[in-house]
Amino acid sequence: MTTQAPVIEITQLRKTYGSIQAVKGISMSVEQGEIFGFLGPNGAGKTTTIRCMLDVIRPTAGSIRVLGLDAQHDTMALHQCIGYLPGDVRLPGDMTGRQVINYFSRLQGREPVLLAKLVQRFDVELKRPLRSYSKGMRQKIGVVLAFMCDPNVLILDEPTSGLDPLLQRTFNEFLLEEQARGKTIFMSSHIMSDVEKVCQRVAVIRQGELVTVEKVETLRQKAGQRITVEFGDQVTAEDLARIPGVSNVGTTNGAYHFNIGGSMDPLIKALSQHEVIRLQAEEAPLEEVFLKFYEESQPETSSVVTR
Repeated sequence: MTTQAPVIEITQLRKTYGSIQAVKGISMSVEQGEIFGFLGPNGAGKTTTIRCMLDVIRPTAGSIRVLGLDAQHDTMALHQCIGYLPGDVRLPGDMTGRQVINYFSRLQGREPVLLAKLVQRFDVELKRPLRSYSKGMRQKIGVVLAFMCDPNVLILDEPTSGLDPLLQRTFNEFLLEEQARGKTIFMSSHIMSDVEKVCQRVAVIRQGELVTVEKVETLRQKAGQRITVEFGDQVTAEDLARIPGVSNVGTTNGAYHFNIGGSMDPLIKALSQHEVIRLQAEEAPLEEVFLKFYEESQPETSSVVTR
């Protein structure tokens, strides 16, 4: 029984500019039919990694393979199979949307078989010169250019930038449909909510180093739950902070709120010793987990926060 090779395989990728290390020996892989999120703050090395994947720039060391082909030696063949959406869509201002689409279709040498579907789905303006387009309108053209020739692999750099909330939802729905058709999608972002809705796994990069590669579901478990509780007797924030698994204790309008990770049993036992007037539990936002990854290591401070 053979195991299918990853569609994207990055091994010990390193990119330096003089004394500056933009990417510091990262390794990761993306499987067939996966939507993979690549997260990190601005300047973390996301776009540099993507440019190396596309052979726009050459890595200092390491290797990248996409669909079994070497990204640096099989560039022309790979570009026939990849759809790319840059983080900042810049297009010739004197051309219309239709002219740009026709130009890039000829350049790629493939028929834009999904063009009509994409134009209708995203309500794309094609007749006006691009200089008159807003950022959101240019981004929609970028989406069309990336997907119109029905590529096997999509590499998307901050794909929802400039899209309004309604279009972001439409785009996320479209990504899930493309995944169902077997497409492999690699998308970067610095916003957790952009990838949480569609990605199965995410890699987090910070200052050029890979911090973690995790399933989104695993990260949800790490985030734990957000608890709000109001007591009828005297309880201090310090009492709550001492409960195993409790963190980020704060108080607002007489009620305490905090995160709980792991087993709820120590919390339930502690609360049973007091008069509980109100108790509310909800899934903690994943942004809190990613902020911890993004932040530099800081000296430990008190886990008690008062608002």
